[in-house]
Amino acid sequence: MIREQRKRLALKQLDLAGLGNTGNRFIVDLENGKPTVQLQKVLDLMDLLGLEVVVRTKASRSISSL
Repeated sequence: MIREQRKRLALKQLDLAGLGNTGNRFIVDLENGKPTVQLQKVLDLMDLLGLEVVVRTKASRSISSL
C-alpha cells in the first residue's frame, strides 16, 4: 500500500526518503516487506502519505476460544 500510494502521489523513493527524513534504504526495505523495519518510522511515513492503520478485533477469534 505504501508503494502504491507513493506512486499515486508521483513520488520517487528518494523523494519520500527526503520528505520523511529517513534514508532511501529504509524506503526500499519497507516496500520490499522487510519484517524488521522500525514501526514508528513506518507510521510516520504512512501519515505523511495520508494512510492510516486501523486496529480491530478479529471476528473469527476471541480470547475465550484460545
